[in-house]
Amino acid sequence: MFNTLKKTTLALLVASVSLTQFSCKDDDPEADKLGNWYRTGIPNFGGSARSRAVSFVIGNKGYIGTGLTSETVQRVKDFWSYDATTKIWSQVAPFEGSGRNDATAFVVGGKAYVGTGFDGVTTVDGGYKKDFYQYDPATNKWTKKADFAGGTRQYATSFVADNRAYVGLGYNGSGFYQDFYEYNPTTDKWTEIATFTGGKRRGALSFTVGGKAYVGFGQTNAGTASEPKDLYSFDPAGNGGSGAWTRMESNTDDNFSGRSFATALVINEKAYVVGGLGKSDTWEYTPSSNTWTAVANFPSSRTYAAGFSIGNVGYYGTGSSGTNLDDFWAFDPTVAENDDDNL
Repeated sequence: MFNTLKKTTLALLVASVSLTQFSCKDDDPEADKLGNWYRTGIPNFGGSARSRAVSFVIGNKGYIGTGLTSETVQRVKDFWSYDATTKIWSQVAPFEGSGRNDATAFVVGGKAYVGTGFDGVTTVDGGYKKDFYQYDPATNKWTKKADFAGGTRQYATSFVADNRAYVGLGYNGSGFYQDFYEYNPTTDKWTEIATFTGGKRRGALSFTVGGKAYVGFGQTNAGTASEPKDLYSFDPAGNGGSGAWTRMESNTDDNFSGRSFATALVINEKAYVVGGLGKSDTWEYTPSSNTWTAVANFPSSRTYAAGFSIGNVGYYGTGSSGTNLDDFWAFDPTVAENDDDNL
């Protein structure tokens, strides 16, 4: 009888532990999400802690530069490249313009273009910038290019489609913008194109997948409480070559909310939207089916971060969670989360 009681008690204990483990997994909203954010083997950003920097990719290297620091000279102009193969940060030639935050950047023909932003020199255009510079990694030099035709602003959004660059939206102290301009690197000229049909906004994000560009989110001129969660595709050939905007069907998931100053990473023909003001969630967008899927959250809320993708891996770091940061993370969307990597 004693042995029977002992076996029964042991069986109940095992069943209880198994049920508890099953219940905890079932209650964990992250348990079934794909995606792993990790720091193991990834060095921190090579420069000082900062937010509001720009980032771009040329070949197998990602670049981060400019931004707002906590140093004596807050707005900086240094630039750093990250080699995804050697995992080494190397300082490159500093930005040719004034130190600034909230600039925008794009890459065409293997060269990067950085411009607009806010440099804090309020006696000149209120501190808002319209100048643009080209960076050539082959020579490690910056060259002054034509000023942005839309005028001074910060928080602009840029993208490249069909080897053509586009810059628009933003804010300059007196108002929000909804205009967009196309830049021709051959002629070094800007041409105004179709107005963004999503309305005036700043801090929007953009990405290009399969040759098609997408712009959305941000803050509208209704105030910081108005953060839309809409998304628009852009066809450069539409409207006789002036471009056409098409509103995509919105994400209807109750857990998905609008956001501003977030980051988009493009990996394997999908976009991953991460962070933003008060946000840590990450969402996968599949343009071919116009669907959104929640993936693993970033470990903490973060805004004004920098990010880029190289190969099948996304990289994300710097930014602010109340203070300027210099940590750097990698993201693999194909595997399950591993907490041991978040060191």
